[in-house]
Parts: sequence; C-alpha cells; structure tokens
Amino acid sequence: MLRKLLLILTFLLSNPLQAEEEFAPEPLKAIGSWSMLSQFKDYEKPFWTEQLPKLSEGRIKVRLNAFNEVGLKGSEVLRLMKLGMTDFGTTILSYISEQDPRAEAVDLAGLTTSAEMEHRVVNSYSPVLKQYFEQKHGIKMLAMWPYSAQLLMCNGPIKNLEGLKGKKVRVSMRTTSDLIEAYGAVTLSVPFDQVYQKMKDKQLDCLITSALAAHTAHFYQVATHIYNLPLGWSVVMLGVNQASWAQIDIQDQKIIEAGINQLAEDLWQVADKQTALGLACNTGKTCSLAEQGSMTLINPTSSDEARLAKTVRQVVLRRWAERCGKDCVAEWNNSIGKILNITLQP
Repeated sequence: MLRKLLLILTFLLSNPLQAEEEFAPEPLKAIGSWSMLSQFKDYEKPFWTEQLPKLSEGRIKVRLNAFNEVGLKGSEVLRLMKLGMTDFGTTILSYISEQDPRAEAVDLAGLTTSAEMEHRVVNSYSPVLKQYFEQKHGIKMLAMWPYSAQLLMCNGPIKNLEGLKGKKVRVSMRTTSDLIEAYGAVTLSVPFDQVYQKMKDKQLDCLITSALAAHTAHFYQVATHIYNLPLGWSVVMLGVNQASWAQIDIQDQKIIEAGINQLAEDLWQVADKQTALGLACNTGKTCSLAEQGSMTLINPTSSDEARLAKTVRQVVLRRWAERCGKDCVAEWNNSIGKILNITLQP
C-alpha cells in the first residue's frame, strides 16, 4: 500500500507543463470523481479548471485528476487528503464507511426516495460529519452532493424487489447489500468498470447504479429492465486538508468556499433531472443524448413502496445502528431521525 501511495504521489506532483513561470505559485492539487461521468465532465472539471481561476483573477490554479485516472478505487482519497498528498479530494461517502459507519448515515439504502428529501437529510447530518472529518482526519469538509438516484437494473424481466430472490446483484455499498439481501438476493461487490462484461457474461443478473451513469457505461446493452424506485444516492463528500487550507489566503478561501457551495447546489438541483434523463435514454423515450437504449421501465406500486419502507426500518436501519453504536445512533436520532420522524435503538 505504501508503495502504491508513493507512486500516486509522484503522479500527482508531476507537472507536464513544467513551469512556464519558474517562480509561479505551486498549483493546488485536487482529486475529482469518476472521469467518464457527467458529474465530473460537466461540473467538477469546469469548476476547478475554468471557474476558480476566473473568479480569482488567475491567482488560484488547480491541478485536477479524476481518482480513477490515477489508479485509485475511491477509498484511498481520504487517506491521501489526510497525508497532504492532495489538497482537495472528492470521494463517495460509502467508500469510507468501513472506517466509520457514520460515513454512510446520510445514504442508508432505500431511506429517501427523492432528491429533495435526501438534501434535507444531508443538511441535518452535516455538522456530525464535519466534526468527524476534522477531528479524526484533519480534513475540512466543504460540501456534499448526490449522484442521480441509484436504481435497480436487470438482464431479465422483474416486477419488483421481491423478484430478486436468488439473483446475483452488483452493489457498491454495504447498506445496499443489507437491503437487497433482505429480498433473498446474493450481493456482489464488482468494480464499476467490470460490470458491463460481467452482465454480458451472465455472471451478474442485476446491478444498482445511477440511471445516467448506466447510460454512459452502455449498460442498456446488457440489461433489459430498469426499476424506477430510488434505492440510494451515492452521496459525495468534497474536503480539503486543513494544513493546506490554512496556507490559502483568506480572500481566496472565501472564493473557493463560495464556488464550491454553488457547485454543490447545482448538483443537488440537477439530481432529479439527471435521473429523468437517464431513465429516458436507457428506455429510448425522448432522449436528448446521441445514443439510446430500449430497456423496459418498471414503475413501483404503492405496495412495493410500503414494503421497501418496512424493510428499510426492520433491516437496513437496524443493521446500521448495530454497526455504528450508541453514540452514533444518538447523533442520527438528533438529526436525521427528527427530519424523518424515526427513532433508532442502538
């Protein structure tokens, strides 16, 4: 692991444009999310490489790398920030939930089924995570935002979640595994870039990811049905090493914070729109993108939604509370619990 981190550090510190200005300030280093997805291409990259330099009149320069472009899987980003090997880092909270279940508290599978409700949940729990990252990792949390809704897609007919019994389902979060296993499925953790081939080879029956990411990855070529009930949001956290932050001029700190707040707000606003776009383009209905699929859209019934809510309370929340412990549950009850009118028992 140490050797891998040293190689990554060498990559991050390398500058292919070595100094056009010999004495120019060193650019800030930032790690973004998946390079091939809309969130990075249309929002993160323009923010770091175009908007920040413009807002700061050229004072702020950023060397940006998507985490997958430098050979990371996601969970290492937090450690790289903590060690100061990157100044800013973006990671999906579920990637670091094994270190502390608090990280998945805002994205427990099936708990919220709209971006608006998820936004309220994230805002209520934000002080807990800010304190956690500052005290445990020396990281200042700057923002959180979601991908579009995480949806179930299968390579054969499915009417509802009960139809998952005995099927092999790709999940990316432990809390999603808790939910899907409650319906009798077998869950597998498969890297995103391997999902297409495994679905094609019938090594997977179903997968859970965002509808727009699925379209970008051409999953509509290997999956036939998509179930329109959000099962999570893959909430992203953007943070900065506190020592790095302290070295930034206060005026530029304010510019960066204001810019990041706007970036996060834009991504919250677009979450439902991207879900709708992903659904349209995977099913071939009023798709504005160049390519479109022909998947069958399955809409949940009220009884499906009621069963999901019951399973979330009886399985997902209970298992998470057991992992997180008494103090963690108290924090959740005093924030998210009040928003949703749910009280957990440790």
